[in-house]
Amino acid sequence: MTRCTLLLSRPVLYLSYYFKRHRAKYYDRLQAVRDEGDREGWLGFFLRGVAEVSRQATEQAAAILRMCEEYRARITEKPGRAAANGHRVMEKLFDHPIVTVNIVRDWLNTTTPAANDLVRRLVDIGLLREITGYARNRRLRFEPYLRLFEEPEETRP
Repeated sequence: MTRCTLLLSRPVLYLSYYFKRHRAKYYDRLQAVRDEGDREGWLGFFLRGVAEVSRQATEQAAAILRMCEEYRARITEKPGRAAANGHRVMEKLFDHPIVTVNIVRDWLNTTTPAANDLVRRLVDIGLLREITGYARNRRLRFEPYLRLFEEPEETRP
């Protein structure tokens, strides 16, 4: 079993989210630059944002790695080929976190019944969650991963 690694294909420091959360301060700092030339105040605000967003990105990356290791272990508990295919599916889910049985079937180049069985196993261990309520053409989400990116309720507008 290989260990989970985190490869980033795009930046993870989203300062715009920090600016949105601190909108009033953001506009105050910009206005102070215009009115008083207070570039140091703006720079301090900006750098606090970089530090906060960097800390959050580091914490989120660590959480992703912990989640990956936890589910890798859960998948490994399943015997035989299902475990190997479960690992293959989980690796692909990081890039494609909403799937159907047909997508899993195509990823594994297997039969629909085999893909259905694997999806059922991944639902049973909590890796996937069905989101449509349909018996056919179900869509499933990579639940533990996507949950890491959800905004906590207390910070939602």
